[in-house]
Amino acid sequence: MGDGSDFLIWAGAALALSAVALAALWLAPAKTAILVDTAGSTARAEMRLLWGLGPKATARALPRRAGGNPLAVFNDAPRIGHALMTPGIAEAAYEALRRLFTLKPRLARVSLALNLADSSQNLVVQTAVQAALAAAPAALRECVSISRCEAPGAEVSAAFELYAAPAELARIWRQFKSARSVREFRRRLKRAPRPSKRAPKEVRAA
Repeated sequence: MGDGSDFLIWAGAALALSAVALAALWLAPAKTAILVDTAGSTARAEMRLLWGLGPKATARALPRRAGGNPLAVFNDAPRIGHALMTPGIAEAAYEALRRLFTLKPRLARVSLALNLADSSQNLVVQTAVQAALAAAPAALRECVSISRCEAPGAEVSAAFELYAAPAELARIWRQFKSARSVREFRRRLKRAPRPSKRAPKEVRAA
């Protein structure tokens, strides 16, 4: 064979090996720590790839520059209250949590603290969360807490430590983000609610 043919063979082999390596990084379990904290504008997953033996990677749902300060929209009590009243948002959040729980996390902790502008909204949101958790295994229910926060609005925090493939975590995040109720939740966060004299209640999506 000529030099040109040898080069093509070696280049093809190198590309194939690179593809295999990238697939392994994407599909093999990674030692993962997930942290969400609206009080610090943090939502990220830190992964040590290949069972904790490979390189480190970080996926962020919020930009690094936002970290350290409260997520302003969560302290806008009327707006976050309106968003948390989104039909089906508790069920969508529970489904994402349930899927993470099937990965057998070493640590799983989720906290929701409320201090909404309308006191009846606090009860409605709390009831919706408890209803979504009603059929969950006891171990999963015990990792979720609901309380009252000092600042107006709401605070969400979560921490998970687990081994999970980046591909699986991306699939969970993608399906959560694309859920109808989550899209509506995000839409409500972008727009101030209209004043209403009617008592708030959750209207479940058909």
